[in-house]
Amino acid sequence: MNTIKVTGKGSVHVVPDTVRLEVNIRSVYADYKQAYKMAKETLSNVVKVLEYNKLSGQLAKTVRLDISDNMKNEYEDGNYIGQIKDGFLLAQSIKIDLDIDNNVLNCIIKGIGKYVKDAQINIGYTVKDIRPYKLKMLSRAIKDAKEKAQIMVETLGCKLGNVSLIDYTEDYISFYSQARSIHCNEEALSSTPEALNITPDDLSVSDNVVVEWEVLNN
Repeated sequence: MNTIKVTGKGSVHVVPDTVRLEVNIRSVYADYKQAYKMAKETLSNVVKVLEYNKLSGQLAKTVRLDISDNMKNEYEDGNYIGQIKDGFLLAQSIKIDLDIDNNVLNCIIKGIGKYVKDAQINIGYTVKDIRPYKLKMLSRAIKDAKEKAQIMVETLGCKLGNVSLIDYTEDYISFYSQARSIHCNEEALSSTPEALNITPDDLSVSDNVVVEWEVLNN
C-alpha cells in the first residue's frame, strides 16, 4: 500500500491579557548562609510589596534559586594563572503575573525598586490560559496537512484513503513577548504609569503535526 506523509502547520495570533514581571537578582556574598538569607528576604519583600498593593503574595513564584561558587580570574605579573573562589553567587528569579493595569504595575515596580536590593526587572506579556490556543493550533495543523495531501494526490490522479499514522509531540511553545527591561533600583524608583504605557503586539505562535494517509488509485 502506497502512503503519503505530510507535515501540517497551525498558527494563531493571541492578544495578551497578562503582564509578567521577572525579578532577577545576581549578587555575590561572603558565605552560603548569607546568600540563602538574602534569597529568603528578597522573596519576602516581593510578597510584602504585592500585599501592600492589595494583591495576593502567592502571585510571586520563585522560578530559579541557585547559589554556587563565585570564581574570579587570578593574575600574576599581568599573566593569567587560573581561577580562585571569591564567595557565593546568588542567582534568583521571581515571576509575577498580573492583569494589565499600568497604575498597579507602576506601584509594584516602584515597590520592588525600593525594597528589593539589586533588582533587575523584565516586563513581558503573555496569556492566562494557553490551552484553547494550543487546541486551535493543533486543529489547524491537521487541517493544513490534509489540504496539502489532497492537492498532491489529486495532482497525481489518486485520492486519500484512511489515516495510517499521526505523529505529534507536544513541544514547549512560548506564549510570551519581552517588552522592556529595568536594569537597576534607581530606574525602578523613577518609573511612571506613562512610561509603562506599552501596547503589546499580538503573540504569533504555531505548532506542527505529521499525518500519514494511504494513497488509493482512482
